[in-house]
Amino acid sequence: MAITQYEKNGTTLWKVYVNLRSKVDPAIRVQKHLLDIKSEAAARSEEKRLVKSLTEKLLQEEGRGSQWEYLIDRWAETMKQDPFCKIAPLTIGDYAGMMKLWTKSWLKRPASEINKADVRDVVKEMDFQGKSSNYQRKMKNAINLVFTWAIEERMLRGIQESPAYGVQVKDRKEDKPPEIFNLDQIRKLLFEAKRLEHPWYPVWAMALLTGMRSGELYALLWTDVDLETRRLTVSRSFNCRAHIVKSTKAAYWRNVPISGELYQLLLELKASAGKSEHVLPRFWEWEHGDQARVLRTFCKGVGLPSVRFHTLRACFATQLLAHNIAPARVIIILPPSSRCVSYPLAASTRADRKS
Repeated sequence: MAITQYEKNGTTLWKVYVNLRSKVDPAIRVQKHLLDIKSEAAARSEEKRLVKSLTEKLLQEEGRGSQWEYLIDRWAETMKQDPFCKIAPLTIGDYAGMMKLWTKSWLKRPASEINKADVRDVVKEMDFQGKSSNYQRKMKNAINLVFTWAIEERMLRGIQESPAYGVQVKDRKEDKPPEIFNLDQIRKLLFEAKRLEHPWYPVWAMALLTGMRSGELYALLWTDVDLETRRLTVSRSFNCRAHIVKSTKAAYWRNVPISGELYQLLLELKASAGKSEHVLPRFWEWEHGDQARVLRTFCKGVGLPSVRFHTLRACFATQLLAHNIAPARVIIILPPSSRCVSYPLAASTRADRKS
């Protein structure tokens, strides 16, 4: 609030400026200017009147609730600082960015005014833009997270549940089937990579022979390898976005059996490792999360379907089940957090049966 004196055409005048910001939601603000007031007393009177009227308006705005953009930001900030939050900080940031992108028309609206029709419109737009059913569900779930949190924190009034609750997402008929290699394609990938002496051969072979994730392979150390008992201990993973080594996705360690082929591969890697503490070679593409591009390029070059790196993990699981490894045993080697829809090689499974 301010009263300012100024000169205009040789006459002394006053102007009043009142600015009020909500203590409940700093994003809610009301303000107004009044000019050409002829006396200081009149200016003070106008200031009192403005404060009263704007306070009433501010209360009305607060009654409508926080803006959607403010809720997203507060939710993201709170979750990143919550030691009990199970969502990774980078994922929280992804969710916030995704919501701001697809709900752009909501950002300045009071969240209490957003309804199921608004959510359905967003889902329809995502479907029109060709986004997969899983991506649409992820978006709907993110909206649910923010609304549920805001309701529990009493930041929204008059709302008992998220407007995204109960909104249906239809499976897209044109959704691509999961990428997977059959046994012949697995053999061709490894044969061609070794024949051409591709530098990524040991990485792809390890992925197919262990079912480990890319980040787990990158973080694997020789101290995790026990050739005597033929076991790998998977206890850490490299995050290429944050450039840190952290716990595995499932947040606990597990053992992976070393098959005959894997044993020979590890002996070869050990012989060429020198003083390196890492089992596998370092590549700048891998460090920057470009491992899928390298694999896709090679597959196209040798006449194989273009697949992402995570497909190698799915191939491992598929071959385990195809060779009658009990599903419970597969789950031990590949934790249930894996999103492989169909759960490397025949010789690898033989070693697993013996264990």
